[in-house]
Amino acid sequence: MPLVADWRRDVDYDEIRRLRRARLSDAMARAGVDALVLFENANVRFAAGLRPLYAPNFQVRQAVVVTADDPGAVVFVHQDDTPHRRKTMHWLDPADIREFPTGVVLEGGGASALAPLGDALRQLGFTSGRVGTDIGTPASLGNLAALLGGSTLVDANALLNQARMVKSPGEVVLMRHASAIVDSAMRRAVAMLAPGVRECDVLAEVMHEFYTHNAEVPQCNLIVCTGDNTAPMQRFAGDQLVRYGDLVFMDIGACFNGMFSEETRTVVVGTPHETQREVYRLVHALHSALIDAVRPGATGEDLQSVAAGVLDGHRFGGNLQKMIIAHGIGVGYAESPYIAPPGRPTPKLVLEEGMMLAIVPTVLVEGVPGGAGVRLEDVVAVTSSGAEVLTVHPYDDALLA
Repeated sequence: MPLVADWRRDVDYDEIRRLRRARLSDAMARAGVDALVLFENANVRFAAGLRPLYAPNFQVRQAVVVTADDPGAVVFVHQDDTPHRRKTMHWLDPADIREFPTGVVLEGGGASALAPLGDALRQLGFTSGRVGTDIGTPASLGNLAALLGGSTLVDANALLNQARMVKSPGEVVLMRHASAIVDSAMRRAVAMLAPGVRECDVLAEVMHEFYTHNAEVPQCNLIVCTGDNTAPMQRFAGDQLVRYGDLVFMDIGACFNGMFSEETRTVVVGTPHETQREVYRLVHALHSALIDAVRPGATGEDLQSVAAGVLDGHRFGGNLQKMIIAHGIGVGYAESPYIAPPGRPTPKLVLEEGMMLAIVPTVLVEGVPGGAGVRLEDVVAVTSSGAEVLTVHPYDDALLA
């Protein structure tokens, strides 16, 4: 995102926060939820603009409390972060930015450890009713229920998923910036591929590009795998050397200003095996057909039908990965909706303008020289005229030939 550009008006962050809170309030009203106590990284970002403290383990380190009757929020952050957040989160009263109660995560802590959360609820006008929450250990959720007394603790994930699904214009701009960073990293990764380069060398180049462009955090445990590591798929980067004739499978993503984007490319080093070409062409045809099917009014079942039309009768159609063919993306690195492959249950869904999807067909064929695990993935925005593709690194001409 350009910084030396005082004439630009790309993003109005206050407007993004206002629209997010409006969507959240609407979702709370539809679900009959009177207050929320949120811990999950994407949800605290969405509800109050709180940049989370990312960690590779499950440990709750922040919270956001909101109610249906008050437009404000109370946020709880790690004690090391409290002074900085009070100085920089200008859209909140500094008094509403508080140290996270460590008793939430300490073993053996009772309901009294969560008293600051109860204080925040009362400050925001909540006395009794339905309180939604998202994640927590069984002990902490039990303590929260005890703290609420006669109120009812309910699962808020469905309403949060609904509120987050349609992006505002400002969020779309941020995702374009995030996608540009991911494209830049993919360009550098592909450019360095050669026999003798290790998977971890490629990932190091990706991470360097992310952080020199001020990405907040990588999307997850990013994948760089080569040769026979592509099928069955190795979901990380090891130290295997790239060899001539290998497919290299790179699934990368990053967060910029609270919005994630991602991209996957599979490329060949050298001359491809004919079976590698066949698998790649199948995935490319499926990927293109799914993108062409994205438009307002299309359903998850429509995308499944399109996929079935490409896969049926192909000798590798049964090698489609069984998890998903598309998923939502935004403040979460993967979020609702999740669209399953043909023949598997998928949520009832009608695409709307402003939704974001990562289109991610994957076909894995074992026993092929140089590997034949192929994924192509792009992030697309649902627009009035169809799909706007945000990640635009080229596909592999040698595999399409």
